[in-house]
Amino acid sequence: AVRVVATLVADLPVVRGIVARERTKVIAKLREDMRASRAETGVTPIRSLPVRSTKRQRDLMRMVDEKRKALGETMVGVNRMSKASGAVYVGDAELLKVLERVYNAFSLANPMHTGIFPTTRAMEAEVVQMTASLVGGGSTGSGACASICGSMTSGGTESILTAVKASRDYMRHHRRITKPEMVIAPSAHAAFIKAAEYFNIALVKAPLDSGHRLTEKAVRRCLSRNTVLVVASAVGYPHGILDDVEGIAVLCKRRGILMHVDCCLGGFLMPFLKHVSPSIGGTKGEHVEDYRFDFELEGVTSMSLDIHKFGCSHKGTSVVLYRNTQIRKHQYTSITDWSGGLYISPGFAGSRNGALIATAWAAMIYHGLEGYIENTTHMMQCATRFKQAIASPGELAEHVELVGDPAMSVVAFKSRPGQRNIYVVNDLLGKKGWSMSALQNPPALHMCFTPAHSMEICEALIRDLRDAYMAADGDQDDDDDEGRAPLYGMAAKVPDKRIVGEFLTAYQDLLLEP
Repeated sequence: AVRVVATLVADLPVVRGIVARERTKVIAKLREDMRASRAETGVTPIRSLPVRSTKRQRDLMRMVDEKRKALGETMVGVNRMSKASGAVYVGDAELLKVLERVYNAFSLANPMHTGIFPTTRAMEAEVVQMTASLVGGGSTGSGACASICGSMTSGGTESILTAVKASRDYMRHHRRITKPEMVIAPSAHAAFIKAAEYFNIALVKAPLDSGHRLTEKAVRRCLSRNTVLVVASAVGYPHGILDDVEGIAVLCKRRGILMHVDCCLGGFLMPFLKHVSPSIGGTKGEHVEDYRFDFELEGVTSMSLDIHKFGCSHKGTSVVLYRNTQIRKHQYTSITDWSGGLYISPGFAGSRNGALIATAWAAMIYHGLEGYIENTTHMMQCATRFKQAIASPGELAEHVELVGDPAMSVVAFKSRPGQRNIYVVNDLLGKKGWSMSALQNPPALHMCFTPAHSMEICEALIRDLRDAYMAADGDQDDDDDEGRAPLYGMAAKVPDKRIVGEFLTAYQDLLLEP
């Protein structure tokens, strides 16, 4: 009722006017601060095409290096000392050299022109099949389904958009559903909300249980005759938690509803946990049934998996998979009466970067099963050590607690009752070079351990997090005018989220200014 009243009040002209004036004032302050920060770098933005050419490689690279240095951007990760949560997934200097060489070899390739660039076409097909073999596809192994197929995309968001569009159109064709609904959890990736907006699908949000997990029971209550797709995460981005994929898959199979498993984050880690000792977070010989999340479950009809995360390829590489070609064909666009000729496209893009396909192929061949198991073992050791610190008195237990039960190397934590504002702590960590992922509902942070992190960096995080809690003023709230704390504090306090959305839109406009 409070939210309804707040929304009605916010719609009053006088209130909208006050909000608009306040927004203008805040955005003006943000613009002033950003311009001042840019001015300090000494970099002059380029606002029009230079009249003269700069063709000497030395001169051009000098300009690039000067801009990166002035803006404070440095190469992180290859020494396994990254202080960022996620973001950088390549921690192997030799792998980076290989990827750069492969990229250079295919820098002009465009798989749209298969006759001119047949190698990237073949590489894409092989990347899709290798990926499928990790999640129940292929012709060997228990539960293997030879019909699993798919294509590559530019990232997790495009994989999700593609799968949602194909699922919607499949259900419209086979079930005549014209007012589609999609069931997701509050923890589902934001790309599903974007997909619902793009493709005119009504969103139905199923509540999480007390462990921040989506369950079969919650989904069952949200289904209707218009449901075209149910989404589960393996794992969810916010908390690294594995939804009840098996239970939901059984339900969807019984009801004849399509089911998508978002494995963008976990796709190149979860399949390898069965090879890792349970003492460091794996499932080798134990509890394997708790990690069933793929096409071995008959109810799963599509999946999204990012190679550019734990697959350790260049950014811009992901795979979308389907149970069969009958679903996949609904992601295609075929045009038969265009004056430019017969046209077929596998997804949203026409031309695509063949070099990225080649680097994804190279990353998978470079690692092989052994390499990915080694990476998974290392990351789970870091995550397990961090979780132990959170549970240990004298380390972090007095200050923070886990959010749910993370299944892999993403560990979410929140302040204990009566402890410091987690967003203030985040700002203090930022001053020490850390870039953590801020969460909300509940207020929390997460650390995503990748191959770019060492055990040494894990220990440094534990020390700096403890110091941040000790340094934070107990009376300090989110009303400070610096850092992220005031932004998240405002978002939590404002009942009408449209107002928060307007501030985000204005902020995005600022980021797109030179």
